[in-house]
Amino acid sequence: MIKIYKILIVIFCVFLYFISGNNVIYAKNNSIDYESVSKELEKEIEKNHIPGMSIIVVNPNEVVFSKTYGNCKSIDTPFIIGSMSKSFTALSIMRLVEEGRIDINKSISTYIDTSLYFKNKEDGDKITVKQLLNQNSGIGTYQKLVSIEMAKNYNKYEYANANYNLLGKMIEAVSNESYSDYVTKNILEPLGMNHTSTTLEENSKNGLIKGYQNYFGIPIAESPKYPTDDNSWIQVPAGFISSSASDMGKYLQMYLNHGLNIITEDSISKMFYDNIPQDDIDRDYYGMGWVYTKYYSKPILTHSGLVENYTSKMFIIPEDNIGIVVLVNMNDYLVTNNLLEDIVKPLLGEEKPEVSNNLYIINHLLIDAIYIVITIIAMYPIITIKIWKNKTKKLYVIDIVRHLLLPIILILIPTIISVPFWVIWDFVKDLALILIINSILMLSTGIYKIGYLLKKKAI
Repeated sequence: MIKIYKILIVIFCVFLYFISGNNVIYAKNNSIDYESVSKELEKEIEKNHIPGMSIIVVNPNEVVFSKTYGNCKSIDTPFIIGSMSKSFTALSIMRLVEEGRIDINKSISTYIDTSLYFKNKEDGDKITVKQLLNQNSGIGTYQKLVSIEMAKNYNKYEYANANYNLLGKMIEAVSNESYSDYVTKNILEPLGMNHTSTTLEENSKNGLIKGYQNYFGIPIAESPKYPTDDNSWIQVPAGFISSSASDMGKYLQMYLNHGLNIITEDSISKMFYDNIPQDDIDRDYYGMGWVYTKYYSKPILTHSGLVENYTSKMFIIPEDNIGIVVLVNMNDYLVTNNLLEDIVKPLLGEEKPEVSNNLYIINHLLIDAIYIVITIIAMYPIITIKIWKNKTKKLYVIDIVRHLLLPIILILIPTIISVPFWVIWDFVKDLALILIINSILMLSTGIYKIGYLLKKKAI
């Protein structure tokens, strides 16, 4: 009886070994203690005032780890994923390439009427589909589809949402379906991505988590500025798909499993590695909705996403056969967005840089201090206007500086940093408000002073 018992134990152990083979291999390839990492993430989320976060780690066969934080209560809760949407668009294009309906080396005018989008229709004849995919079309970063002009950087990398907005138009033209219908039918439904959507209506039905934008260090809830027409800088193919961490895990597993029935392994290889350099230091390369980077201790494929009140990151680590997704329901452009890169490093097996525990507060205090100084400069002449009136000798040089030169500088800041004001308004609204309000205060006080002097002289 005892011998039979021992034999049964041995058989049971052998059985466990075989059914858990994937876990054993995986554990050997990846020794990250995700529970410990998760505890550190909880601290970081609290320190950096992140309202909610959802993360998932997958290998080809299973979910290795998943967790939600803050006001995100379910791994199925959708977030707007921003520019991670570009990989869905690139994937759709490559499907159409496999079907023989698109040749990525042909000009985009082969597939769409470029006169609808370009100031000069001929520009569309110069740009290939592949150049749109690889962000080297010559279209500038802040161009919109209503009036595209070729820049001087043709055939050189420059990130532009318009590239992927145009690819979305191409998918519609070639497939004779809406972008939403094509992606849903050919990607979302086959992968069982039931919490992913390409329309605002479906986002709401799926329970889209509330997004936040940071004002002076305080996260404030705002509705997403969903694209409505071709005048939108970021359209759905470039940045407004919504998805949950659970669904994005399925999406990355598709790549880890060589495309399943969605795409061929050859096309995935082209998406990942048929790319162009983003810089001159041989580190980052932009492919078809993916960035191949040597920034980390091992090569990683990645893409981030950012819209007005959501940020996101996804990673594939080819050596470990691991996919990772991080979704956040806040845009804190000047502080947290920059810290997020370091916050998630432990998920990749990288060391997180040692920084001050109060870095979020320190950075926001520094930014707010600058805002306060600018506001004091604008308000001081108003508060002391009676003193100014009683001065027998007016300080005209100082008045010219604070009522003419300074407001002009504030107004020109977007031009100086080469960012349109509407981008600052959408993504860094507290800075936009400081620029608008204080330039108006300075100019209007100056106009009042001129009127006062003219009236006094007339008397």
